[in-house]
Amino acid sequence: MKAAVTDTPRASDTTIRDRAVDTVRQVAHVAHEARLLKTLATDAMEDGVHAAKRAITRRMHDLDDLRDSAAYRVKRAPLLAVGLAAAGGILVGVALGWLGRRARQREH
Repeated sequence: MKAAVTDTPRASDTTIRDRAVDTVRQVAHVAHEARLLKTLATDAMEDGVHAAKRAITRRMHDLDDLRDSAAYRVKRAPLLAVGLAAAGGILVGVALGWLGRRARQREH
């Protein structure tokens, strides 16, 4: 593949006006590229914000579904629900007690 080459006039053929026009074109090109990059960055940021909002909304709906499911199960089998909650509390208490005891043993 052939590389693109810009034909530039020799230094002896260029005038101040030609150099000024060339400089203005380069500045305009750089300004255009900067605007393009700004637009791309703004679009990427907006896409990220939109995705985050969508994920938060989805998780809130999932949490509502979980809460409704838990309420249904508690209504259907209240003794089982109370038993599971008590067992979970006992397990958490035992785990925290065991971790606390290990921490005290390390201090001594």
